[in-house]
Amino acid sequence: MHRPEGTVWGDALPGGPELAGRGSLAVGFTERTWTDPDRLVIRKGKNGLEKGRAGRALKLSIFYPAVSSREDVEYTDYMGRADLGNLQAFTYPGRGERDAEPLRSAFPAVVVSHGYPGSRMLLSNLCENLASKGYVAVAIGHTDNTYEDFLKEGSLESALVHRSADQRYVIAHLDDFMEDEQLHDILNPGKVGLIGFSMGGYGALRTLGARWSEAALTEYPDIAEDLREAEDFRGDPHVTAGVLFAPAVFWLDENRLQDLTAPTLFVCGTADRTVGYDRVRSFWEKAGNSDRYLVSYQACGHNVANNPAPACAMGESWEIFKRWADPVWDSRNLNQLNAHFVTAFLDTHLKGVNRLSFLEEFPLPGFREGCAAGVQAEKG
Repeated sequence: MHRPEGTVWGDALPGGPELAGRGSLAVGFTERTWTDPDRLVIRKGKNGLEKGRAGRALKLSIFYPAVSSREDVEYTDYMGRADLGNLQAFTYPGRGERDAEPLRSAFPAVVVSHGYPGSRMLLSNLCENLASKGYVAVAIGHTDNTYEDFLKEGSLESALVHRSADQRYVIAHLDDFMEDEQLHDILNPGKVGLIGFSMGGYGALRTLGARWSEAALTEYPDIAEDLREAEDFRGDPHVTAGVLFAPAVFWLDENRLQDLTAPTLFVCGTADRTVGYDRVRSFWEKAGNSDRYLVSYQACGHNVANNPAPACAMGESWEIFKRWADPVWDSRNLNQLNAHFVTAFLDTHLKGVNRLSFLEEFPLPGFREGCAAGVQAEKG
């Protein structure tokens, strides 16, 4: 099946930056559920917060280089939320093939973590783009925090405790792909990138080595000990590089970042009122042990990374539509910019192909004249 260019989310836009378009590889897509057999369970009961131990199932969406692709894939995501009683599934086309034969090679892995609430498909444009360039993108659906299963009570506590733990679990078990009947021999578990948006960015920073602030811990006395890091706390050594889209940094101590040593790329809108651009920028400035970059989108709000809005959301209220949208920026353009900068960053640190000039030079290379308006890239 061939869908005309420009009819699928993620197709290159006229005037897009040099590294924005899809790569030359066909893309496969599949799904798995992995279960951590012993994880803290947090629920709010009649007598307050209740905790126990149980298995924690995580749904994964996996985008990978394939031998060939019929481009027949239809992805599924959701409007609304289960806890609000307005959950509605919708489908949209991609340029991939479900369960396609993988291209066997040691591709770098990229673990992707969504916002709060969110979906493992919310950054599918970026995942598909990376797969076409020789990455295996593994997007986590964070249980208790997705549109499908968002808790009426206890969802925030679950997110605070589990975001980094979910990421670390998946990263630690990337070797399991070697035993997967379909997906064996497709990745190099020693080359791992981590991408987090919003609450996923909070988790990613914790996974990379950022610590909770003592002041923030007092806000959550019931789970403070579950959040407090041990004295020998370090960033996950398996992570080679991290991308933080509008990360929720307000619980983290920007003066205790000595363990955050992996290279990082921060991306944030200057009008972000959800996590606060100035707060993110201050955090980035103080992460001095990381070889780091900051991409700022002028006048952009919080949703710097999400897919564009589906057609079925066009007639809905702004409260629903804004999940994918920004009042100023076109989401398709943001997706293109993100693909460009993330490709430059990850190619450098996961593939050894130095593309840092796309982040370090001014005026920004790779853009047609006038097409980098509103975009600023800085090196820390």
